[in-house]
Amino acid sequence: MDGFTIDNSLVPPPSGLPPGVTIHKVESYTSNFVKSGQPTYDVIRICNLAANVQNNDPGSVVKNAMAMLKPGGYIEWDELDTARYSLVKTDLTNPASQLQTLLKQIHHHFDMLSPRGWIDSLPDILGRYGLQVEGSQHRYRLPFAYAKIENDKSFKEFVDMSYRLADKDEGMELRQLMAMAKEECDRMGHMVTADLVIVVGRKVY
Repeated sequence: MDGFTIDNSLVPPPSGLPPGVTIHKVESYTSNFVKSGQPTYDVIRICNLAANVQNNDPGSVVKNAMAMLKPGGYIEWDELDTARYSLVKTDLTNPASQLQTLLKQIHHHFDMLSPRGWIDSLPDILGRYGLQVEGSQHRYRLPFAYAKIENDKSFKEFVDMSYRLADKDEGMELRQLMAMAKEECDRMGHMVTADLVIVVGRKVY
């Protein structure tokens, strides 16, 4: 089993990997990094590439994966739909004004910095490149038991995004709003999360 990443900072050392698993660092997901240049894999799983997709179009990633996939093989694409962060309440009467204001701004800035509308269109995109999509997309939302993990993960991505804004004052104001929204989130028992979208396609030729 081969794994490919453009950032190996979170990858365990080889001694920490199961037998038969190798992780390769690559410069891009859009070029064929199989040395033989021939279809090699029966199954390719793609996940969490939203930040690396350019121009709201993952087509070059799909083409690269198709070139490495054997006829009859499968591609599974798992992606957090970060274009649609959702607010989940345990108690609908609890206020969430700061969170609602923050999420509107977050969605606006993500649209400007890294449009992610393509995530919802993954079945059509895979189909355009010759994959037979198994059913439609599947959406999975973590239960509320994962609220703390989801909130920490979501707010970390919000903070990271705020530092990418060209207007540094705007980024600072956004982080101030985040602090108030996070306090409200923890105090009122809310969860901020993004659905996991899963799409499976088969290469029929």
